[in-house]
Amino acid sequence: NEQDVIAPGAIASGASYSNRINPCGTVAPHSSQVAGETTTIILHTTEGGDQAESHKRYSRNSSHVHEAMRLLATYQYMPVRLAESSLPISIIGFKQDDPLLVFVISARKPVPSAARLHEDFKDPVEYLCRMAGSMRYRIMIWVHSPACGWRYYTVYPGGLAYDLKFPGSLEH
Repeated sequence: NEQDVIAPGAIASGASYSNRINPCGTVAPHSSQVAGETTTIILHTTEGGDQAESHKRYSRNSSHVHEAMRLLATYQYMPVRLAESSLPISIIGFKQDDPLLVFVISARKPVPSAARLHEDFKDPVEYLCRMAGSMRYRIMIWVHSPACGWRYYTVYPGGLAYDLKFPGSLEH
């Protein structure tokens, strides 16, 4: 539309400018979203919204995270890796009607049981248990240790349970 675009012109410094509108898509006529805008989700962990100091950051760049993402992809999940998050979540797996939050842990010491997992990683485990009580998403902790290999735990509001049906529990 001609009136939506201002012709390029010169500004005081001699440089030229253009006020060109380039929408990336269409939006419903009475929508609050502007064409071309994407929805941004901001997680606030404190009243002031300061995430950096409220929780420690969890590192997500390990080969085990990428291996877990490949496994999720084989079961038709669309895995998304979270990097530098204050949440103890490494991957979000999207699948129709079955979102999955996964915390991948690479441990040097053996983690043969849910009790040992809770003992060694108390803060993130308890945080995820609180999340499980307030969210409808399935939450899992996948632990890899040299002595035990991969162990898969489902997180519930009351604690953890070793997933005996894994990877069958990913099939829907």
